Order: sequence, then C-alpha cells, then structure tokens
Amino acid sequence: MSATTAEASAARPDDEIREFGRRLQLTRAGIWFAGNQGDPYAMILRATDDDSTPWEERIRAHGTWFRSDLLGAWVTADPAVTDRVLSDPRFGTLDRAGHRPDAGLLPIAAEFPEYERPELARLHALAAPVVSGTALLGTERAEADAPVRAHLPVDGAAFDLVGDVVRPYVGALVLRLLGVGEGEQAEAVRPLTRCGPQLDARFTPQTLAVARDSAAAVREVAALVGELVTRGAATGAGRPAGLVAALLGHGVAPRDVERIGLILAVGAPEPATTVVTNTVRALLGGSGDWANARHTAAASAAVDRTLLVRPPTRLERRVAHEDVRLGGRHIRADDQVVVLTPGAPDAPRAVSRTGPHLGLALPVIRLAATTAVSALARALPGLKAAGPVLMRPRSPVVRSCARFPVSAH
Repeated sequence: MSATTAEASAARPDDEIREFGRRLQLTRAGIWFAGNQGDPYAMILRATDDDSTPWEERIRAHGTWFRSDLLGAWVTADPAVTDRVLSDPRFGTLDRAGHRPDAGLLPIAAEFPEYERPELARLHALAAPVVSGTALLGTERAEADAPVRAHLPVDGAAFDLVGDVVRPYVGALVLRLLGVGEGEQAEAVRPLTRCGPQLDARFTPQTLAVARDSAAAVREVAALVGELVTRGAATGAGRPAGLVAALLGHGVAPRDVERIGLILAVGAPEPATTVVTNTVRALLGGSGDWANARHTAAASAAVDRTLLVRPPTRLERRVAHEDVRLGGRHIRADDQVVVLTPGAPDAPRAVSRTGPHLGLALPVIRLAATTAVSALARALPGLKAAGPVLMRPRSPVVRSCARFPVSAH
C-alpha cells in the first residue's frame, strides 16, 4: 500500500464521522426551523420541554389531521384514526421498498430491529407461548427485593431513583429473563441501558456522541443475544433457564430467536424504566397510595394506570403503501403518517401494536415495572421526592427520565 493510499484509508473513518455528524446537524436544523414556523409536530420532535402536552393539544386543535408540510408528514392524535392507522395493513412499518422512512436523515444502528407487518406478526406468534404475561409469571416477582436493595444507598442519603436504582435493576432483570448468567449481568447491563436513545433516534437526531454510543451499544447487545442463542442451541436439553432457551425449546428457529431476543433486549429496558419512574411519581403524589404498592396486585394496577395515562411511547410512524381515504383526508401512497399515542382507555391496546421496539416487549415491560414498583415500596416505605424529575434531552418517543432525586426518609 502506498503512503498516499494509507493516508486516505486512515482518514476515511474521520470523514465518515464528520458526515454522520453533518447529517444529524442538518436534520436537527430542519426540525428547529419548522418549529420556528409554528409547526407543533416539530416542537414535539425538538423535545426541549419537559411537557409536550401543549404541542399535542395544538395538533388536536387542527382536527383529525395536522399536515406538517416542512417535515413531510401527516400527524394525527385522533383515537379512532390512530387505531385505524395502527391496524390497517395498507400502512406499513417500512416503505414500499422495504426501507425505514427517513433512514438517510435519521441514521441508527443497522442492527436495530425493524420489520414489516407480516414479519412482525410471525415473530409475535412464535414468541407468544413464552413471552406473555402468564408465561413470565414465576419467581421474578418473589426475587425482586434483593436486587433492588442492592442498588440502594447504605446511609439512607438522597439518591437518583432512575440512574442509581431503576435503570440498572430493570436492565439486570431483562438480562436475567433472557438467560444471561448472574456473573455476566454486571458487564452486559451497560450496553443494554445505553441502547435507549436509539428508540428516539428514529424520530429526532441525537447528539453525535449519543448517536454513536447508542448505535455501538445495539451492536454489542445483538452480539450478546447471538451468543446466547448459540450457547442454547449447542446445550440442547441441558440449556439454562431463560426466554432464549425457552424459545429454542419450543422449536423456534435460532435465527428467529435472535430476532425476538434483540427486540426484547432493545425494546424493554428504557420504556420499563420510564414506566417505573412515572408510576412512582404518581404514587408519591397527593392521590397516590405508595404504602399499598408493596403488594403485587396494587403495584400491577398502578403500572397499568401509567400505561393508560402516560404510555411509554408517544409517537409511531407508518407509510401508506397505497392511496387511502381516512379521517376525511386523502393519504397518498408513500406519504408518511405519524400518530400520537394518547393517554386514553384504549392506550394499552394501541401501544401493543405500535412497533417492534415495544409491541412484543410489552409483557416484559409490565413485569419489570411491576416488580420494581412493588420491591421499591417494600424497601423504601418512607420514599419522598427530593426534587423535580428531569427528562432526557431529545426523547420525544419514550419521554425518558434522566434523573429523579428522592430521599428514603
């Protein structure tokens, strides 16, 4: 290799990083400009406010549909239309060419699990006997207290409920459910929790550092799931416990087990963390009953209320695969449609279909959130908020919580 060729080769990674950052900046600038022109959908995507409700209300005030001309999307918050969009096979998860919408503007990890409707339905059917509320019930809830207590400060001082306790606990629980051994969980939980921003990166660009780190984390988690499947397939009848082993035991093909496992690993931890935080906030509020949440049934009911009022996904995108007349508008083939998932009585039904990152993972999210809330209520009966909840920047989809200062007394 000549010196010139070697120099060009060495410079190429830096050039790719600069181009990657440029795309993120240009996309962010477009969203910012649209917001300055009064586009409420763009203001939601900015995700600079702790509460996006005013912008959601402005979209509702436009009627059934709001047309975001600058961002090229039809946006609806109408419950009936939302339900139709999410259930109508004429609206695809990917575009008609099989690509993710705006992939050029919003780059994410190539390994991030995104599939079209028929493939999603097939994976859901394969996973259902194992990944369901009934199948997941077992010793996880009974064994929740010790892992939660392990993350609590020993001196009873104020601490960050999200970063110090909930996020590491939920990550470890998901790993344990998948079948990762206790000795490997401490190392594996870090990339698992770093994947979270990728759920939002499909709608709004993250900072360059966060975008690169979260994409790398998805690759690490994909490799981890692949290793779990390889071990389980090799072990056969003597394979260890866990969802991966159970799926293999049900005769699911290893490649499909990898896909299901990655959906759970990427799609459950951050939404579950957000559900736990919002549930604790509600229970510590004036109308909450924190003391009663020590009981699993009460914690489960509280988690379900959170899923109704503050579902752990706020936005979903679909692409029209043919011309559709819906909600008084003519949606053309290839048009992008964005739905705002409302806090409403049918929210869990809508959430369960919203996409690969959440639909299949919803039972795991519910289990993780319920075990965490009940274990926290038992461990910290005197828990009190010690400051406002801070939201993670650029999180319009999950509305991730970055910090929740609390005190144990």
